[in-house]
Amino acid sequence: MLDDELHFLLLRAFNHSNRRIDEAIRRIGLLPGQPKILECLNERDGRTAKEICEECILDKSTMTGLLTRMERRGLVRREANETDRRSARVFLTDAGRALLPRIGAIMAAADATATAGMTTAERQDLNEALRRVIANLREADAQESATPRTARPDAAEAE
Repeated sequence: MLDDELHFLLLRAFNHSNRRIDEAIRRIGLLPGQPKILECLNERDGRTAKEICEECILDKSTMTGLLTRMERRGLVRREANETDRRSARVFLTDAGRALLPRIGAIMAAADATATAGMTTAERQDLNEALRRVIANLREADAQESATPRTARPDAAEAE
């Protein structure tokens, strides 16, 4: 039964949470992906687009479009990277920083809805379990990247 399979539960939880967040962020004039970029820069301003891509799990083409729109709206600014002229550093503007409390409230409300009825300990256990799932999947991705495609167990099935 699908409700007993982790991959399905993760997908379903993401879908419900994402839909709720998407509707709320559009009401404050943001596009999907933009809030997490603003939050990422709030944690450490002046990241490169590549660093933001890695932290926010966005591909380069999506990131480029989002940053261009955000720059036009005055939410971020780009400056030449002094150590690598091929890239730029991205910084929050006052307008971008001003949206952070609203973004935080939207995310907190989505999290509260998702964990309604759970104790603090259950929420902490859930977060820890998800961190372990993510670490396991990252490790598997790294190992697969280091293994030639033809040597992988699933390679024969894909052909």
